[in-house]
Amino acid sequence: MTVHGAVGRTKLPAAEQVHRIQRANPAPEVAQAVKDAHGRAIAFGVLSRELRFILDSQGRMHQLDGPWESVLGRTPQQLCGTPWEAIVRRSDHLRMREALAGLSCRARWPREIELRFSDSRGGHRTLGVAMAAGGGEDAVVAVGRDRTEELRSAQRSSRALARQQRRVKGLTARIKVLEERSAATEHFAATAAHQLLEPLIIAESSTIALSEQLAGWMGLDLRDQLDAIGRTAAHARLLVDALLQEARSAGEPLELCPVDTASVVHAALQQLRPRFDERAAGALVGPLPSLQSDPSLLAVVFQNLLSNALKYGPPEGGEVGINAERIGHEWRFEVTSGGLPITSDEALRIFEPFRRIPGERRAPGNGLGLAICARLVTRLGGTIGVRPGRANGNVFYFVLPQSS
Repeated sequence: MTVHGAVGRTKLPAAEQVHRIQRANPAPEVAQAVKDAHGRAIAFGVLSRELRFILDSQGRMHQLDGPWESVLGRTPQQLCGTPWEAIVRRSDHLRMREALAGLSCRARWPREIELRFSDSRGGHRTLGVAMAAGGGEDAVVAVGRDRTEELRSAQRSSRALARQQRRVKGLTARIKVLEERSAATEHFAATAAHQLLEPLIIAESSTIALSEQLAGWMGLDLRDQLDAIGRTAAHARLLVDALLQEARSAGEPLELCPVDTASVVHAALQQLRPRFDERAAGALVGPLPSLQSDPSLLAVVFQNLLSNALKYGPPEGGEVGINAERIGHEWRFEVTSGGLPITSDEALRIFEPFRRIPGERRAPGNGLGLAICARLVTRLGGTIGVRPGRANGNVFYFVLPQSS
């Protein structure tokens, strides 16, 4: 079998000729070389990146061609006459012998096998080698291609995929646990809410019945006290009912309907009227819009913001303002009150659970009112925040879409 550039013949190996041409003057020489058949073979050999070699009947490598030096760090001349056992890694010898045996008996054999060839740096490169039976002294004709980076990339991808699969498996198990806990929590919340709602409903209805039965026997102060008890029970019932509804519908779209926010604010002010009277405080309500929303959730938001404004406002007197402003396709609602301005640092944390305004520890409460507002406003598709007032005090605001 004749291969151009065989070592020991008149012409140098094709790869070596190209190296010499390129070292001399690459572009013009290569252009000149491809004008003849031998030059074209050289150029095609370099571009193909194939490592070609022949094994003689003794298993020695001859007529090497291709970029051996760039792949293994060894020139074709250095490898010429080397037994394949000396360059193929020992752990791959069995695979190589099986392939050679298959060729010798004309058995069907895979077109390409992976073999690790030792390089000059003490490492190895993995070649995909395709072999065919030769003739005469040329026992085997072989062509290899360097697949080292390709296989390393595949191994990295395989390891990354395995890690990802383990992570997905772990997250799936975690999600299942969380779903079970969520279902248990929802069931507990429903049960607890029912247990809370029942006495609140009884307290509310009982105060109404008692007020009617004693209408002609009690004075104005006693009537006001009964009304306050009834309103407090009604407010607590509304809060529990709204939170239960929000918990049950978490992750599902809310059923929205037209809501007159002026009526919602008026009802909240009526509930808080005794507390306003105690502090001789007033409320100034500006024009308020109607929009698509959830009335029970929106009622809790206004109730808590108004209660908060009154709680942390001046001990006596003062005024709470309720206003709304149209901004594009959104409505911005503001509840303004006096009192100590909240710092910018506290403004970032004031809506967290159990977080209370500094310096107001004597005010009753557990620090959940604003956290509940934040959760409900988010559920309604909006945002909530606080900023200092123009003169003093604070402005709590929340923004809802027009069709929230």
